[in-house]
Amino acid sequence: MSIKQPLGFCGRFHTDDATRAAYSEGAGPYRILPMAVAVPADHDDLARLIATAIELSVPLTPRGAGSGMPGGNVGPGVVVDMHEFNRPLFVSAARTANVAAAVTYAEVNRAANRFNLRLPPDPSSGKFCTIAGMVATNAAGARSLHFGSIRKWVRGVEFVSGTGDRGWIGRKGMKRNPRKPTNTQQAALTSLKAVGQFERTVAPSIQRHAETIRDRSPKTSKNSAGYALGDYLSSGDLVDIIIGSEGTLGFITRVELDLALTAGGESTVLATIPDLSVLGEVVGRLKELSPAAIEFMDRTLLHLAEPGDFPIDTSDAVVIAEFERGSKQDAADTAKQAADRLADLCPHVTIALEPDARAAIWAMRRSASSRLARLPVTRRNLQVNEDGCVPTAKLGSYLKGVRESALRNDIEIVAFGHAGDGHVHVNALVDTTESNFEHRLSALARETAELAIDMGGTPSGEHGDGRLRTPYLERLYGSEIVGLFRSVKEVFDPHGILNPGVIVSNGSGQELHDLKVGPDSARIPADIGAKLLDIERLGRWDTPKFTLPEL
Repeated sequence: MSIKQPLGFCGRFHTDDATRAAYSEGAGPYRILPMAVAVPADHDDLARLIATAIELSVPLTPRGAGSGMPGGNVGPGVVVDMHEFNRPLFVSAARTANVAAAVTYAEVNRAANRFNLRLPPDPSSGKFCTIAGMVATNAAGARSLHFGSIRKWVRGVEFVSGTGDRGWIGRKGMKRNPRKPTNTQQAALTSLKAVGQFERTVAPSIQRHAETIRDRSPKTSKNSAGYALGDYLSSGDLVDIIIGSEGTLGFITRVELDLALTAGGESTVLATIPDLSVLGEVVGRLKELSPAAIEFMDRTLLHLAEPGDFPIDTSDAVVIAEFERGSKQDAADTAKQAADRLADLCPHVTIALEPDARAAIWAMRRSASSRLARLPVTRRNLQVNEDGCVPTAKLGSYLKGVRESALRNDIEIVAFGHAGDGHVHVNALVDTTESNFEHRLSALARETAELAIDMGGTPSGEHGDGRLRTPYLERLYGSEIVGLFRSVKEVFDPHGILNPGVIVSNGSGQELHDLKVGPDSARIPADIGAKLLDIERLGRWDTPKFTLPEL
């Protein structure tokens, strides 16, 4: 089947092989060739595109920078690049921001810094990830231990549903920023019929299943699996279901955010751990001091990092803790307390107070993904179990189980992540020349997802479900809650055109398919493949993919 540019569409619309190939991959393990790529110029273009997709029953896949890992940014229909939705970018000294979908996390913070403000969650992809992408996946990051995921900072979103209706979905009692939108723009945001239908039909069902939802929800501080029915029950705000919906309910075109003051003083502590058995105790002692972040890298990753002068060669893991306080002296005092608390568990503890010394420690952690991406093409890094999150007391046991699964399936892994949240990024390094690596990779993904669930955790801590983890949602939540997910989807996307197979399963099963490597991967032009690999290796996800054929 083919699709033509919708009548009156003013933005870019590509059906050539090179541009389609440029959008066949994101940061994760998949390669799926779309039939077309659309870059709408405005809301009218978006409405035309949705109407055409409904008429032809063609799926639409909303996409920001493409840095998401579980496959929610690739699809077989039309990939919709929201690149042109890049204004407004308005920051107020009243600690709010009103920004368009394609504005990046870094751009928000640069603007906020003028007022001594910031958006705190701090994802490692902050240089290039878009605000709408963050909201769509309920993104988090290192400092989410203290500041929470993006959910906590969202006041409301401008939203276009799967029927083309456009409206504003905000938190109760929060007035919109008076500067944006204008009165004329705000008057256009009143036609979201799906909101009323949700309140009449789905909201009562969610309330009837409240006890089941609370019982089946992961016992973790982070979770981006499925629609956030538990958060909706707590807040009563529909926006909490929109946050983390991964483009399956509609397009986020604008976001209003709360901001926080920057810290008065910061300090960093690095501690080496001789054995994973003490990791939980180390994390517990650090959490008593209210850190902003507790990160870790286990031995599988340490040899890929640049340790500098830090004595990490014999460590089973390294923990990095960040403290924010009202003054530099308070931050230094807290770091000293942390070092004292860890003295009997950790052979080596380093305190860093100056910016350069702190940056050297964080460079080890923040370079993890880029170093993995630069491995040889026959030793590819595939993120198939990169988002497991368990109760922090079980973190050491979870890591042990992941290592055992990797050994059983003969797959090399590296592990790092957010120890304070019990959240582990496990990356599989596969030999793409081997004939049966796909089957072993599927087994690793399945076993580690089930391990996290069995420990009271979630396979999706902060990256979302995508195509990768949607098959595990019924195991996590049960059939009643998954049925509620379908009801939510039907209200906002009654024609089923938005990212089908994500969150609401299309029955594709648990075996991995459509991988970007291996003998069965979709064939794409060699020059485009090389450029996509460069983007992955250099972390240049801010490169507009429609420019790749011209570069």
